[in-house]
Amino acid sequence: MNEQQVPNHIYQMSTISALISGLYDGCISLNKLKQKGDFGIGTFKGLDGELTLLDGNCYRTNPDGSICLCDESVTAPFAVVTKFSDYKEFTIKDCSDFRELTKRLDEFIESKNIFYAFSIEGEFEYVKTRTVVKQEMPYKPMTEVVKTQPIFQYVNIKGNIVGFRCPDYVDGLNVPGYHFHFIDADKNVGGHVIDCGIDLAKIKIQNCSCFRMELPQNSTFYQMDVEDRRDDISKVER
Repeated sequence: MNEQQVPNHIYQMSTISALISGLYDGCISLNKLKQKGDFGIGTFKGLDGELTLLDGNCYRTNPDGSICLCDESVTAPFAVVTKFSDYKEFTIKDCSDFRELTKRLDEFIESKNIFYAFSIEGEFEYVKTRTVVKQEMPYKPMTEVVKTQPIFQYVNIKGNIVGFRCPDYVDGLNVPGYHFHFIDADKNVGGHVIDCGIDLAKIKIQNCSCFRMELPQNSTFYQMDVEDRRDDISKVER
């Protein structure tokens, strides 16, 4: 195991407010990101699709909903990763939608004041996803980008949900609450989870009591006006 990969620790590149504000330039290569963890979510330079890191492999969700493995030289403007190995396992079944899922997941966690990494693998009645499409300079804020985002719905599908639950007090740094991406079992389709229904799934939950965030080191971030984006975060990421 790389010495920088530590279970129960979260590494984050940039802030969600900076991303929402239009900081889409790549800040870290996938090669360096994978030195921080083998499990996580994010996006790519220019908002070129959803980023999902699962079992040490990094996947991109394309505009048509398909996924592909990415070269390690590709960069990301925002990502959240961890070494996923120190987890507890539970089973969940007959969960009708995302709202019910979050309520039932809340029953498994010890405190709402620490971070959690979640893997939810199993059989889904349906999964509704979206992806973002590559942007060109000058970048539009994400609130404008998502107005034309492709949305997909898959039914009776097996796969894995990857993501995190963040405390409310990190609003602006990350997304408070649950933020999930999906990859199907055959590694054909995926994306940011908007809604889902679960027939039967195995849940793995890892407590993450240490949070490390690295800020972008470029002139765009230094000079941009990162305003209070809490309302925009709720619109874009929920």
